[in-house]
This record gives sequence, C-alpha cells and structure tokens, in this order.
Amino acid sequence: MENEVVIEEKEVPKKKKHKFLKKLIIFIIIVGIIVVSLGFLLPGLLWPKSLGVTYTKKDYDSIISKLNYIKDSAPNGESSEDYQYIYGNLTNVDVEFTSEEITAFMNYNRPSYYAVKNVQVRINKDGSVEASGSINVNYVLNEILGGKYSKETIKKEIPALGMLPSSVNVYIKASGAITNNSSNINIDSVSVQGIPIPSNYIASNEAKVTVNDGVNKLMNTYSTKSKASFKSISVNDGKLHFDGSVPSSLERIKKWLIILNHLVFTILYQS
Repeated sequence: MENEVVIEEKEVPKKKKHKFLKKLIIFIIIVGIIVVSLGFLLPGLLWPKSLGVTYTKKDYDSIISKLNYIKDSAPNGESSEDYQYIYGNLTNVDVEFTSEEITAFMNYNRPSYYAVKNVQVRINKDGSVEASGSINVNYVLNEILGGKYSKETIKKEIPALGMLPSSVNVYIKASGAITNNSSNINIDSVSVQGIPIPSNYIASNEAKVTVNDGVNKLMNTYSTKSKASFKSISVNDGKLHFDGSVPSSLERIKKWLIILNHLVFTILYQS
C-alpha cells in the first residue's frame, strides 16, 4: 500500500511537468510562426529587406582593385573618434561597379562602429538604385540631417514609427546623379522598419532639399579628410559609373598610440 502511494505521488508531478513542457513548446512554435510571418508580410520590420543581392570576398577584392585602393584591417573600437584616419595620395579612377561589388564594399572589412550594417545595394537598368540595411538613428539625425529633426518630432509627425530604437531597418529607392561634388537625387520610396513613409513627405521639395544637403554634407566631410573629389556618379545599364579622385590607401591608427609615439620622440629628442 505504501509503495503504491509513493508511486502515485511521483507520477502526478511528471504528468504536470510534461503538460507544461508541451504548452511551452507549442507557445514557442506559435511565436516563431508569428515572427517569421511578420518578417515576410512587412519586409524590413524584423530584419533589413532583402534585395536578392549576395556578395563574396572576390567582389570586394574586385572593387578594391578597380579603385587602386589599399585598405587596412577594420578596427574593433567603439567610436571613429578613437582613431586617426591617414589617407594616401589621390588616384584618378573612371570605372563601373556591379551591385555585388558595391554591396561587398559596404559590408566587408568594416569597423564595428560603422553606422550602417547588413547592407544590400541593387543597381537597376531603369536608372534607379535600391538600398536596404540597418542604420544608426543618431548618425542619420546628426550627421546626415544636420540635427534638423529630433526623434520626438519624427514620432509626432509619423506616429506609426512608434518608439525609434537606436538602430532601424531602412529601405530606399532613388534615382539621379552626382556631378562635380553636388548631389541631385530624387527619392522614389522609403520605408522604416517595414513601414512605408507617406508619399507626400517624400515628394515634397523640403524632403528633396534635405536629402541632397545631407548627401553633400557627407561628401564634403569625406573630401575634407581625404581630399577625394566626385566628378560624376551615375547609373548606366545596371551598373554604377564612378569618375573621380580617391585616396590610394587608408590606415586607421589609435590616437593614444600617436600621442605615445610623439611623447617618446619628444623625450628622446630632448635628451
């Protein structure tokens, strides 16, 4: 009798445990299905929208070769401010790039603090360019938009975006060209976290001015540091045509190392 009672007491928890595990597994499966479904129904909500562009190390090596560019291994620091960027002499280039080469250049050998990740770029034969990726919100607001808009303003104007996280998935389709370091780009469509931005925002003159001012600011910042010049960037038959002057090399050195070397040199020189 006592043994039977003991057996019954042991069986009850087992049944409850098995029932709980079963419910947990079913719950996880349901959540997984919902997550995957949302990803397909709203491309860009959970991960950057796929443009069907894949790349290999060979694509990266190809674009580096076309640019006659020597690039060091990307650092793993937390901020670009921790490093001094040293650029080589300028090289004149007039070349065309494929979607795979540009995508490889945007992803491969990039530092951990790089503002854009998981990038795909597709050059279309109709002259348009599509791009998707995960981008740092503060970088866009401060470096591209020049601090004109805050997170609070954006959420007030477009409530659907909700609470903007530190990084968002963005998709953009645009057309136009860059001539003599001046941008003339038209935005066709934009979505953030899979949510399309209303066309009245995109088509406005203010939006076009803001976007082109942002691109011009980025080019000017890079040109100031590297002396690069962009004579022409345009789309031709499904490829990106680039004509301009770019640095022949890039080396990123920790600023504290430069300071240390300077101190050592100063001490040795004075002694």
